[in-house]
Amino acid sequence: MIQSFGLSDPGKKRTSNQDRILVDDALGLYLIADGMGGPGHGETAAELAIRSGHYYVSASRDSFDVSWPFGYDVDRSMDENRLVTAIQLANRQVWKMTEENPMYAGMGTTVVAVIVNGHRASVGNVGDSRAYLMRKGDFTAITRDDTWVNDLVRTGALTEAQAKTHSMQHVLTQAVGSATPVEVHTSERELEDGDLILLTCDGVHGVVEHAEMRSILYGASALEDTVRKLIDAALRNGGPDNASCVLLRYKQGGPDSKQ
Repeated sequence: MIQSFGLSDPGKKRTSNQDRILVDDALGLYLIADGMGGPGHGETAAELAIRSGHYYVSASRDSFDVSWPFGYDVDRSMDENRLVTAIQLANRQVWKMTEENPMYAGMGTTVVAVIVNGHRASVGNVGDSRAYLMRKGDFTAITRDDTWVNDLVRTGALTEAQAKTHSMQHVLTQAVGSATPVEVHTSERELEDGDLILLTCDGVHGVVEHAEMRSILYGASALEDTVRKLIDAALRNGGPDNASCVLLRYKQGGPDSKQ
């Protein structure tokens, strides 16, 4: 069974909340979209991405009646392919709005999404919103940041320590809202009893140290309390951006529920 809780806070410095979250236990779908492009635009992009992604995942529940407008990758699972298509459709919808209405030019959004189906979790992302897995005390990011600095770390041009203080650490290399299809990063994991999956925007993981996030999750009891502690930690560190989290706990057996 999956227990879940999500929360979004505007933070201390922003005049609006351009993040959007989705928690749908019936579908096993969980999303965070971190919009960009200024007040009125970032939230529009994030809302479009959430709505279109939600619609496709819902419509593709029946595997006998699924369309794949962007093709099907045989090296990925069915649910990974559903996430890829959902995010590509979100990308198309956001770009279409910018084309139809010049006032929205330049808007976009990150997306991180999880589908939990039985004992498996499929994860997909574009941008720098993240998913983490907490298992038996080990706390690990399971998504790939689409940032200029992260690309340099992966090629060995920068160290992890250098990346943390680099002036361009938040510069994205891609986001939903592009004129061309985006590269959706996916992975799938078999869940174990007690696993926690955390989705965050950079308003949380960008200002709360990895060790502190791990410490908060390590002592997790009620999911709502744990999420609020993560948001509070972001606010204590200045709350420079909107702060959003979705937290899932997998337990073997029993009906799905929130806690």
